[in-house]
Amino acid sequence: MIREQLEQLARIKEPEARSKLIRTLVGEYARSDDHDPSEAERELFSRIVLSVFDQLDRAARYELVVRLAKTDRIISDLADRLAQEDYELSEPVIECSPMISQVALMTLAQKGGNDKRLSVARRTDLNEEVTDTLIARSSRDVVHALLNNIRAPFSVKGTLALLIFANTEAEVLAGIAKRALKDEDFLETQMLVLETNCPLIPAPLKRALESGDLERLAMTIEDLQREGDIELDGMHYSRHEASIQIANGELSFDAILRTLFEQSRMDAAIWLISRKISLADEVVVDTLKSDADGAIMRLMLQTGIDEKTYRDFLKSRCEWLDRSTRSIPELVMRYKSELKKPRQTASAPQGKKAIN
Repeated sequence: MIREQLEQLARIKEPEARSKLIRTLVGEYARSDDHDPSEAERELFSRIVLSVFDQLDRAARYELVVRLAKTDRIISDLADRLAQEDYELSEPVIECSPMISQVALMTLAQKGGNDKRLSVARRTDLNEEVTDTLIARSSRDVVHALLNNIRAPFSVKGTLALLIFANTEAEVLAGIAKRALKDEDFLETQMLVLETNCPLIPAPLKRALESGDLERLAMTIEDLQREGDIELDGMHYSRHEASIQIANGELSFDAILRTLFEQSRMDAAIWLISRKISLADEVVVDTLKSDADGAIMRLMLQTGIDEKTYRDFLKSRCEWLDRSTRSIPELVMRYKSELKKPRQTASAPQGKKAIN
């Protein structure tokens, strides 16, 4: 029966008739519960649909989504194509399809609208790269969806980004506390960051981690939020989403570092640099406070940052130490020249994990 319809489909030229036949074909293909399609049948069906996809009317595309979006009866290419449709059609595919590719999910995280990113954030098969991209590029409701999604993984860089947001945003601070209560791995990551004396950890979260009273922190913020902006331990937290964003919409080391420079958080930048190149914080501080431009440049070359980030670093250092900025253009040119030379990468000492 289906084979005859496929042959008929090949002969039909009228778009309306073709769409009608596709809807019928999809219905029969989806209803064949007594027969699990083989790989060859999945491939054949999906390729045929893809070959006429642009000619299908909305009703035919809707039929595809309703009947097949949440199944494994289509190939990744077709699932990825359905994810490109408007949100009303693509939502079930983006949020539930087991066949959508990680490449398509990354594209949605990078370029999709907030509604599509929100659906991606609710999936159970995310990798850290997609999660990092969502954190860096999305509005805060997507970040909250990730925190609520117990299956969403968080990298060290993703965790640092959350802490940056949590320094001024009550909802993110509460979200971290709630997630740590439900997710032992996430809690362990927070404890590891705490052990390094990371200055990005907000004082209320630090106290809650040390005392093990995360539930009280989450509930306190929830109660206070109803009244508007709040103050905890001398720190101001906004009720609504703050304007803090990660530079360039990515979670590279450069992007996080530049964000810290923009916020005048040299303390946190020094902590991050120290972990990147596996040096003690005081060694980095002493070097940056010195007048040895060459030593400072060599230290920053070890981090691998580009010349734009180096320029931002020099500006922040001048502000931090109340120094003149006149020499910055020349120092950036020297740094850029050194970047072009081949360098050996020193391995991190055992027991220390560098932040990449």
